[in-house]
Amino acid sequence: MSTPHPAALLYTGLVLYSTEDPEAQAMLVADGMIAWTGPEDTAAVIHAGVPRIDITGCLVTPGFVDAAATADGTAPDPAGSTEAAARGIVDRLPGPTGERDGMRVLAPVREQAPYLDLVTEGVPLAFGSGGDPAAADPWSWVRAAAQQGEAAQRISDRAAFLAATRGGQRLAGRRHPGSLRHGLAATFVVWEPTDLTVRSQAERIDTWSTDPRSRTPLLPDLEQGAPRALRTVVDGVILHDELAPAEGSA
Repeated sequence: MSTPHPAALLYTGLVLYSTEDPEAQAMLVADGMIAWTGPEDTAAVIHAGVPRIDITGCLVTPGFVDAAATADGTAPDPAGSTEAAARGIVDRLPGPTGERDGMRVLAPVREQAPYLDLVTEGVPLAFGSGGDPAAADPWSWVRAAAQQGEAAQRISDRAAFLAATRGGQRLAGRRHPGSLRHGLAATFVVWEPTDLTVRSQAERIDTWSTDPRSRTPLLPDLEQGAPRALRTVVDGVILHDELAPAEGSA
């Protein structure tokens, strides 16, 4: 059952998937929005008294969007939304794979595609399950495009992650930047602590550096397995939760 956030909640100890503030250790959520991100010691001063939840070591990212939630393009079953949220999926879109609204919608687990060629040509991508139960885990979409299939057509983990998150948001008509920052709706996923990395398979097209000093957002090392979603939040409403209650909350 979904539950609303308290009026304000401070997450601390996190690793934030953000191009603007990748070194942030704290995030304030208030009134359904990401109201602030920054250092944990600063948060303790300027947000003293706000209920706090310690998620030390957890990665906080935008949620996945299943851009092709059913094999035949029919509307997905609403009853499956809870199960999807437990996997870090914040939205599921009707519609088949293929060309849709100027984007290329793909189901990487069940179909091969020239991913690198498409990205090189500037074709906007969106990933989904294609209604395949074997592709229910959205991290499998990222792994399939970045680490499996024809080696010459693999893309970086980050490019695949953006297609699995931002791509679906844009297909739905929402201009999401692809990372988290203050001023956005509080739609995000808290992932269990895991090994994090910046890994590229496509040096000839990637414009970001794999050097940790470059401030490029980190992602799970999928060679070690996919992380578990501990909390999934959409517009400030908690759809899935395995976290302890916040300190200082009623």
